[in-house]
Amino acid sequence: MGDNQTKDAINKSVPTSAPVVKNPLLIICPIVIWAILVFVVLWPWIHQIDKRDPSLSAWAHLSAFIWWLVLLWGLHHLFFQVGALFKKKRSPSRTNSKTPLIAVLYATRDDFDAACCFSCLDQDYKRFSVFICDDSDKPEIRAQIDNFKREHSKKGTRSRCEVLRRDTKRGFKAGNLNDAINKIPAADWILLIDADQVLTRSYISDLVARLPQNTDTNVAFVQAAHSAIVKPGESSYFQQYLSPEVSLYYVRDLSLRNACGFVPLLGHGAMISKSAWSAVGGFPEVVSEDFAFAIRIANEGLRGEYVEDIVSKESFPHDFGGFTTRLKKFAAGTAELWRHQVMRFLIGKAHPVEKWDFLMMLLWYALMPLVTVNGFLGAYVCHKLWVADLPYLHPMLPYLYSWMIIGIFILHVSIAKDAAAALRFYFWSTAIYTSAMPVAGWSFLKHFFVKPQFERTPKNHEESRVKVIDWVLMIALGLTALTCSIFWYSPFTPVLFGQGSAYFLFPLYAHLNKESGWGALARKLVYVPGLSMIVALYAMWTFGLY
Repeated sequence: MGDNQTKDAINKSVPTSAPVVKNPLLIICPIVIWAILVFVVLWPWIHQIDKRDPSLSAWAHLSAFIWWLVLLWGLHHLFFQVGALFKKKRSPSRTNSKTPLIAVLYATRDDFDAACCFSCLDQDYKRFSVFICDDSDKPEIRAQIDNFKREHSKKGTRSRCEVLRRDTKRGFKAGNLNDAINKIPAADWILLIDADQVLTRSYISDLVARLPQNTDTNVAFVQAAHSAIVKPGESSYFQQYLSPEVSLYYVRDLSLRNACGFVPLLGHGAMISKSAWSAVGGFPEVVSEDFAFAIRIANEGLRGEYVEDIVSKESFPHDFGGFTTRLKKFAAGTAELWRHQVMRFLIGKAHPVEKWDFLMMLLWYALMPLVTVNGFLGAYVCHKLWVADLPYLHPMLPYLYSWMIIGIFILHVSIAKDAAAALRFYFWSTAIYTSAMPVAGWSFLKHFFVKPQFERTPKNHEESRVKVIDWVLMIALGLTALTCSIFWYSPFTPVLFGQGSAYFLFPLYAHLNKESGWGALARKLVYVPGLSMIVALYAMWTFGLY
């Protein structure tokens, strides 16, 4: 659908609605605090280097600028997460007694799960049909899907389960969903479900009860929450120890975004108005079709709504290989959004609060290559200042860093409900994300210029190998960082050592789930990067306050 056709469709299909209203408090507060720290405290401090060592000044200012961007991003998200701790729990804001016709789209590509798909059929709601949107290439998977359809079809009645296939793979998942919706004869709302998602029996009924009334016509989609599937004895070490990440995002990060930020579409567990889908021309055929769709919606003065009390289960990546595959896909999709979607969004009709919050959501992937480089640059600058007996950090930094660490740990405990589990999550997530950051950062840089290809995230118990080229490059990068941490000595050294150890251990993390000697070693060494960061904090307190 062309741009002119899209605008005409919007004018005809979407009723005039009240403008989106957002509270700017959680946006303004971190910006004000950040500005005070930068322009009143930190900038005058680092500016002293100009007078003492002008040749080092440019590198010092560049390094500081990158850390200040990271600080801005961190404060923004920390305010949303901490603010969610104080949110009052309320009963659902609306009850919709209507029974719209629902089309459930179960999207799959070589990752069909019969139990997950059956949870879509086993619903207490009456007016719905399940459409298996099959993009599989493997004959055995296609046969499994056909057998599932035959098994769950009812003789003498129109089946609630249909299989939809297409002749082309154009447009990745977005193309699959657009093709399916165009084939559906009638539906009021579209429910998007991923191949590894498990629904409660009342899931559709609960979501329908939260759909907007006729007086609230600017809600184009309703996004529900997720939690990770963790089964003792079945889930891998990787899934058990890192699964709190899912709840941390849905319970803390998204909780206040209805009122104070941008509500993203997350690709699954979401109910979409078919009229809104038609009005904006469907899903953009890009890797991050969900975020791109939310952008289109916001640009037309519409919005999404998040309901955190309706929860389905999903699988966290089974192993480190699956995790890196997913992270690189997210980075590539984000780069594509920066290239083609962000500027349109910034000049569109969305509320200023939504625009800023959305930028902060995307900023992390742009920061990944900068943070990787700045580990080396920061270590070099601090070493030069240290040996020259020049002040290398502001005395306020240990206090700031400590409070951020304490705040993050409190958030982890609030999710894990167990200090030991929260501590373990801190160490594992520090190691895993630090280790995968360079390859994800490279994916972002590459696909900022080259169109990305959709790479399916491995689901359920599917193992995924780390690419040889990745672990070779990461070993080389790790050795370089570890060597530099020896020669560029300063209180910043533990930070570079922590990064270097995570890079060097990249291939070993592929064994974290293994019941072998390599697996046992990996599960011990995974604590090294996190411990290094704690040593860095100790060094800040010991040597930085003068």
